[in-house]
Amino acid sequence: MSRFRPYIDIPLLISILILITFSSLSVWSASSFSEPIIERHLIRAGIAIVALLFMSSISPAAYERSAPYLFFITVLLLVGVFVLGDSTNGSQRWLALGPIRFQPSELVKIAVPMMMAWILVSDAGRPSIKKIMICLIVTAIPAGLIFIQPDLDGAIFTVMYALFVLYFAGMSWKLISSVIAIIGVSLPLAWYFVMEAYQKKRILQFLNPESDPLGSGYQIIQSKIAIGSGGISGKGWMDATQGHLGFIPESHTDFIFSTFAEEWGYIGSFTILAIYTFMTFRVLWLANQSESTFARLVSGSFALSFFLYSFINIGMVSGVLPVMGSPLPFFSYGGSAIITQGAIFGIIMALCLRKKSICAPNI
Repeated sequence: MSRFRPYIDIPLLISILILITFSSLSVWSASSFSEPIIERHLIRAGIAIVALLFMSSISPAAYERSAPYLFFITVLLLVGVFVLGDSTNGSQRWLALGPIRFQPSELVKIAVPMMMAWILVSDAGRPSIKKIMICLIVTAIPAGLIFIQPDLDGAIFTVMYALFVLYFAGMSWKLISSVIAIIGVSLPLAWYFVMEAYQKKRILQFLNPESDPLGSGYQIIQSKIAIGSGGISGKGWMDATQGHLGFIPESHTDFIFSTFAEEWGYIGSFTILAIYTFMTFRVLWLANQSESTFARLVSGSFALSFFLYSFINIGMVSGVLPVMGSPLPFFSYGGSAIITQGAIFGIIMALCLRKKSICAPNI
């Protein structure tokens, strides 16, 4: 029986712990000092760290071998959502297994990049048109299942995970430009034939939130007020007013950054942004040091996905991007997302640090 030995990148672990610390302070404050909420948040954060330690102890070879099985299980769970899933706010996205309630779509963040890398590593050089088409067809399965939940944001993110892997595999810029052009041309069609009424409302709200200040534009207007009122140094921890007085609905979940910015100001916001940027480049650097193609593709994709979620969440609460279902990694209150992120960083450390020949210094 092999000895349990986590492989930990200390700079990444410290960064994660800093984010969780600030997250816990903000959740406690934004939830109006709700003990049940902060207790659940701390328990889930603890599970995320345990998941990181456990996943970092698994060999890279085991991850590569298990990629198709994980993908198959994820697809089965997505199908199971339609049979046994819980419906919340008109969307059927949650699956309850005994006392555990989670979103199978969170597993897609892990399963799709690993499956794409597993498909691509068999051939050296840039992926052929045939391999690219296989990857996109395989990705379309979970993306389609997520889309009909309905969860358009999740389906788009699923396709992005695959494109990140293809990018690191060397997909030519001509093909990348073609995909972007196709997406651009498809947007008007998506508006009329794909997007739901609430999704169109998000876009219109983003373009002109003041058109309905007491309705669809209310949350983003109050969020911007909260961020701006923080000033340079902030109002101080537990002294935010927008969230405490109920101006920002559910301010401890996807809009947690607005409460944090109000309390800690520009200095605190810049610090959090710097941590997210550092973590992204740290993972990219670790991936670049690896001699394993599978490790490079998976870790690089995880890095860009991590940055994408961070960028979109902060952008939407700041009014720079439309509101999307994108939690702030290691920060927003929520179970499945933070545990999945912990597992993802455990996988990154296992893939990039397990072998001495590809081990980056823990400095």
